[in-house]
Amino acid sequence: MQHQLVAVLAISCALSTVSVGQAPATGVQPVPRLHGNEKKASVAAATGQPATPKPDTSAVAMDQAVITLKGGCQPIGNLQPAKDCTSAVTRAQFEKLISALQPDMALEAKRGFATNYGRLLIFSDAARALGLEDDPNIQLIIRFVTEQVLAEGVKRHYLEQFAHPSEQQIQAYYAQNSAKYRESNLQRIIIPRQPSADDKPKVSEAEETAAAEKLRQRWVAGEDAAKLQQAAYEAAGITGSGTPDVTMGARRPGSLLVNQETVFQLKAGEISPVFSDPAAFYVYKVVSVREIPLTEVQNQIAKTLQQQQLQDKLEEIGKSATPVLNDEYFGPAPSPNAPATPPPTGASQQPGNPPK
Repeated sequence: MQHQLVAVLAISCALSTVSVGQAPATGVQPVPRLHGNEKKASVAAATGQPATPKPDTSAVAMDQAVITLKGGCQPIGNLQPAKDCTSAVTRAQFEKLISALQPDMALEAKRGFATNYGRLLIFSDAARALGLEDDPNIQLIIRFVTEQVLAEGVKRHYLEQFAHPSEQQIQAYYAQNSAKYRESNLQRIIIPRQPSADDKPKVSEAEETAAAEKLRQRWVAGEDAAKLQQAAYEAAGITGSGTPDVTMGARRPGSLLVNQETVFQLKAGEISPVFSDPAAFYVYKVVSVREIPLTEVQNQIAKTLQQQQLQDKLEEIGKSATPVLNDEYFGPAPSPNAPATPPPTGASQQPGNPPK
């Protein structure tokens, strides 16, 4: 049990260090109180002064230690250090590791990674001193983690291979998807639905639609969009707040709700039909249309092609073999409409994340 606990702790440290600087924040976090150097850094940022000077990495030789385990390779109680105990990591070793894990790791993230990696080395040294490298369970876990790393390696391999599509591929994609690269300068009028009131009969859907179409026709006839927007809000009984700005500016396909994307098929000067949702009606006018030149979207197309080719390759590999489970051992496969099996007690319940 003690051996397994140390092993799980070491693997947990390893996984946490690899993920440093990779995962974006998924929500608003509470603001901690700042003390000492952190407080100084915050004050310096507010006043526009650098908190600390950036390190001069060129001043550190490649064979010079950048992580030193103070007290490393010393006995821990009755535990004698292993012969291959690690007490320092040179700049060359550290940079090779960073290059393998995350080549574009930000400078400010490297210090935190180095701290976690140093603690990982402490526990892995302790594990080797206990002889856990030869523990059968640890060997199985190492093999499993190796499979995970190799699977991720396949993705990284093809991500790099497809990173630079040819000019011909980029031009072909641009030509085949020309509709994506038409930019429309839009105006929009929002017509709120009238709220129901106890002292007034509820306005029917047909009546609301007819009122929205009437306002649209006034726009087609040449009335000012801002005045029509004001009239729409007044008709809905909305007072005391500013009306929305009718000017939306330049928009590209994919920036509107799906049921309103047909706006991008209109020509300059045309006004859309009335769109609706449970809250309001919407009418658009295309002020102008611009064909976005290839030079502006070349990098974007290159990334799109990279992801597309990567996805195609991963699907090809994934379909090359099919895992077949022994129903006698695992039981029959659940039906597609069956509720999901709840995770075991204590397991992570974050959807879409692999077990750690």
